[in-house]
Amino acid sequence: MSGRRIVYRKVLSLDPSTAPKGDYFDSGTPDRDRENRYFPSWYNDMTPWGYRNQKSHLQVAYDSVIEANVLEWQLMHVRYLLTTDPFWSEVRLSGNFRMTTADCVKYHDIPNCTESRIGIVFRYEDHRHFYFLAMEGLRRIVLYRRDDEEWQVLAEKPKEIDPDQYYQLGVEAVGNHFRCWCEDTVLTATDKHYIRGRVGLRGNSLGKIASAVVEMTSGQRQYHKILRDIYQKEVQEIRANYPKLKLVTSIDLNDFGAVSISFANLRSTSHLDMLLTSSANGVEKNIAMDIEGRILWERNQPLYEGKVAIYRDAPEGHRELIKIKNDHFEIVDLSTGETVGTPLFPRSIQHKLWVMPTGMANHPGNVRGTDIAGDLLIRYCDAETFDEDQARLMVIDDQFNEIWSVDSQPPGLGHTFSSQFFDVDGDGKDEVLASYQLLSSKGQTIWRMQDTINDIQNRAGAGHIDFAVIGNLAGDEELDPTIFVCSGGVYVVDGMTGNLRAAHHIGHTQGGKIGNFFSDLPGLELAGRNRWGSMGIVNFVNGRGNWLNRMHPDPIGHPSGPVNWTGDGQELVFIGSYRGFGLYDGHGRKVVELPYEWCNESNYRNRPTIAFANVLGDARQEVIHFWQGMLTIYTQDTPPPDSSCIYNPIHQGIASWPGWTNGNN
Repeated sequence: MSGRRIVYRKVLSLDPSTAPKGDYFDSGTPDRDRENRYFPSWYNDMTPWGYRNQKSHLQVAYDSVIEANVLEWQLMHVRYLLTTDPFWSEVRLSGNFRMTTADCVKYHDIPNCTESRIGIVFRYEDHRHFYFLAMEGLRRIVLYRRDDEEWQVLAEKPKEIDPDQYYQLGVEAVGNHFRCWCEDTVLTATDKHYIRGRVGLRGNSLGKIASAVVEMTSGQRQYHKILRDIYQKEVQEIRANYPKLKLVTSIDLNDFGAVSISFANLRSTSHLDMLLTSSANGVEKNIAMDIEGRILWERNQPLYEGKVAIYRDAPEGHRELIKIKNDHFEIVDLSTGETVGTPLFPRSIQHKLWVMPTGMANHPGNVRGTDIAGDLLIRYCDAETFDEDQARLMVIDDQFNEIWSVDSQPPGLGHTFSSQFFDVDGDGKDEVLASYQLLSSKGQTIWRMQDTINDIQNRAGAGHIDFAVIGNLAGDEELDPTIFVCSGGVYVVDGMTGNLRAAHHIGHTQGGKIGNFFSDLPGLELAGRNRWGSMGIVNFVNGRGNWLNRMHPDPIGHPSGPVNWTGDGQELVFIGSYRGFGLYDGHGRKVVELPYEWCNESNYRNRPTIAFANVLGDARQEVIHFWQGMLTIYTQDTPPPDSSCIYNPIHQGIASWPGWTNGNN
């Protein structure tokens, strides 16, 4: 019936006047009981860098203008205060805001922004995708749609804003139609870019919030509940098809003190053993142990500053660990723990070496075209200056003789440390990817990713290259090898030419993981995590250069993996942060739940260590949990797939190279 009055009912509210003064939504050791008591269903989604060990700078303080406690943006950082439900689409949100300054924070999250913006977000998918109604710069009201780097103005009107006054700001979203207001100033717009999402408050400046309320009609609430129930039922049905945890062993390591643990094939067996390392009083202790807790060998040696270790298969059949010390290598027989060689570094170094990580190059390569890959890639600089711009790459043979060395990078692009062996042209000799350039088997530059470099340097907030990996990732024999480069987004590069194949400007990206996250698609995919103002968004891109999906399960959301949980070709992403804790598929669904208490949200910096490795040798990976001296290993509660069709990827550092093995061969 035309003109029918819409009846809204309160869903939740924000009332700081009832809360005592002090900090709220703190991220290091939050007082959850206090937060949930006064602000139920609201949470702070990010801190300046997205770290939960920093304060949110949202505090309850007294405001003499209205003579009541209000919620205050204490420092000028981009802040969100959000509701927890991602399914809301039709909703009304209003609040009383006071904008105390026209100045804004200069921050990666808002390129080219010079004015304060305080207001309401709705249909919020993540930090880079939402609608935003803002009081801006004490001069106007504006409705934005943010889509990654694009801020589209949907509606605006001038509005003189008094910094000593509170204003009621509100949004009513029904279908594709939005009605927005600031007191008697009204904006309307129509847009269908975002369908649903969270609602909340956002500000990049000093400001205050006296109150806020979220409202819906009874029909809207019922509709959103149906959507939520359908999704939860779908996820539960998917989870039922995934194996659950089954205890393998639990070992008390408290008698060994504070230790770091790595899993490796120490004895050339089908399963893995453990290597425990601890240090005290200038002495490093190494203990080899099987997963039943039996000690295989132990040794003590002087503590050294070397940071990089390389595993290789010795010609005699045993596994070796190569440690790089000040001016020499140490070769350790992992089956006995004995030092079997201490060759000198190939050239005279006046000062100590500072050896730096080289990405996936902690595995031997083959630049000489020999029968066995035995060449090593070392990245180093002078320890006294620690100048990355002066870093060098050196390739040495299996006898530790220098084959060639080059400058690691030209100055100015930051810590571009991803290096990797790969036979690009198929001639039996490995080329070397050094972040943004390809070196021949003789160390000569074949190409530089000039188009990619130019785009990165010309893009605000892009920063530096943090990650690069090369391989036959597209799953297409006719397509040249693919290179993923992460900086101000994800750049997909042709491995033969260095030419840019695709660019996705989705925010500064780090923590790239390569795996078979979409088993129904050919090839492998990249899972890359955002930083710099958009922490926690995980984007998926395939080897052909296509963007596939994104998920935002947690404000931090650092992806780990890939995790081969089932052995059937589907790999998963592990999110270890407290809101999104669990294993996810490429579609963003949490398909394997892990014990929530493992996250230990009460102390983020002192939380359990969780890792994944194929400990039992059945192609699948086990869960390794280490907390307060107790090491516990879990496997799956179901047997592995048919041995004639097992997905057995080779995990090398950041990537998972696919390999289907036939158990009958």
